Amino acid sequence: MFFMIDEKIDTYENFLQLSTRADVATYLGGSLKNLSYNLYVLPLNERYHIFSIPKRNGGVRTITAPKSSIKLYQRKLADILSCFYKKKACVYGYVNGRNIKQNAQVHCKKKIIINIDLKDFFPTINFGRVRGVFKSKPFEFNDIVATTLAQICCYDGKLPQGAPTSPIISNFVCRTLDNQLQKFASKYRLTYSRYADDITFSTNMNVIPEEIATIDSEGKIILSKDLENIISSNQFEINYEKVRYSRKNNRQEVTGLIVSSKVNVKRKYIRQIRAMLHAWHKFGLQQAAVEHFNKYSVHKMPEYPDLAFKKILIGRINFIRQIKNTDSIDNQDRVYANLYKRLKSLDPMAQLTMPTNIDNLDSCRAIVLCEGKTDGIHLTSALKYFVDKGEFVDLNIYFYHYPDEVKVNNSTLLKYCETSAMQLQKHPTICLFDCDVAKYVKDAADSESLHKYWGNNVYSCILPQPTHREFKEICIEHFYKNEDLLQVDAKNRRIYLSSEFDAKTGQHQTEDLLLRKRSDAECKYPKIIDSGVFKPNGDNVALSKNDFANNISKGRNNFANISFEYFRPIFEMFTQILDNK
Repeated sequence: MFFMIDEKIDTYENFLQLSTRADVATYLGGSLKNLSYNLYVLPLNERYHIFSIPKRNGGVRTITAPKSSIKLYQRKLADILSCFYKKKACVYGYVNGRNIKQNAQVHCKKKIIINIDLKDFFPTINFGRVRGVFKSKPFEFNDIVATTLAQICCYDGKLPQGAPTSPIISNFVCRTLDNQLQKFASKYRLTYSRYADDITFSTNMNVIPEEIATIDSEGKIILSKDLENIISSNQFEINYEKVRYSRKNNRQEVTGLIVSSKVNVKRKYIRQIRAMLHAWHKFGLQQAAVEHFNKYSVHKMPEYPDLAFKKILIGRINFIRQIKNTDSIDNQDRVYANLYKRLKSLDPMAQLTMPTNIDNLDSCRAIVLCEGKTDGIHLTSALKYFVDKGEFVDLNIYFYHYPDEVKVNNSTLLKYCETSAMQLQKHPTICLFDCDVAKYVKDAADSESLHKYWGNNVYSCILPQPTHREFKEICIEHFYKNEDLLQVDAKNRRIYLSSEFDAKTGQHQTEDLLLRKRSDAECKYPKIIDSGVFKPNGDNVALSKNDFANNISKGRNNFANISFEYFRPIFEMFTQILDNK
């Protein structure tokens, strides 16, 4: 069997009780046979995909990304390790709830900033150091378990940049380094932070303490021996080419962001985005994309350069939103607003996170927030389908697109209903819930209808049961006909239904496929399966909900003639809510 998960042992407490290699395999959701094959039989070049990407300041960065089922073990292990890592105030990289902006903010309004880069950060962390993490507190595993876990995490005796486990492992390895540098900085009245391999010191003193560094006659910074010794004693090497300092009257940077009175992005970064948008407008998306990757990419042309180009643009513009904090109605940013409008003029369907006061939402009847991140994509496509037919033409709704960093579920959406109803919303706001959890069905709808009014222009509702479904546990994908829902994409992947698998074995009833989570096959209704369906060779053949939604939105191949007829009751419900408000 491949990757059967026993939920009874899936607890963090049991993780510390592992004592054999078989324990490790079982805990991480696999079998000893499969784990041994991935660690000792499968050739290295089949375990990982190695490629390069451009660095921000020139040169290339080598990425070693797992491509076999070892990645599944690493993902599970990374989640577990994150729960054991005790956050340090000075660490901002690879820590839940912290980001690059927060790292830069602690150094705002400082007279002097010192930047230090650690050379070959991940490759410097070798197998022995990783094994040492698992031998030390809080784990204290025996030799067999520590070695096995280190083998899961390492490639060619080093920590690979691109593996899910590498970031959190690096933070464990750097615990002593962070403690020593934090203590060293505090002693000389400096602020210290680390974001992965980027170390920053800052101070409001007029001169740098000589115990930290000195400035030579040519204006070059020379780090003190004490500081160098702390870093070298922790088995890291300083990249002296990237050691620099800056004063208040010069441009100060922290992890690629400008810091002065507030955190900001570089002008060069914005100019690059504008150039990409201009090329798209002037030459068309396909030509602009091909030119971009020919000129700037260090690896082969993407399979779909137009989609990759657009994804890069959206990511960069959303990054500006994140840095400039434009989510508040009272705190919009003109640069982001203009970039947003230019992108939307080129592709009205582009999904960008948008502050509610941008793009003139005054003509919008309502804003809808869905429980699933892809639900809005489906509903946007469905509404366009009906409007093109002359139906629901006055139902001008904006379906909110969540930022990548936001985690959405029925609990957080219900909490949003409660908090947003505390003050009057400018636009009617409708929170749309799936109909698969009884508790939230009860909380999100009144007993006599599918919707509920919370006050102050806030509504919640649950998905109505489409006429072609005989079960009530509905999510957005169930509104498609089965022949459309199970369409195969260009890579021969598709959505699966739990009813296709044997509840006892997890085996597909007609194909040679195995379901990772056997418990999904025991579901009493046809649950949507968009991951964890494997061929005997370990290939995952399930189409993700995100790819399924985008295939429909873009009308790709078999998805060009999808029927949206069963979505009609959703828009009738929206119309009823807004007409009777």
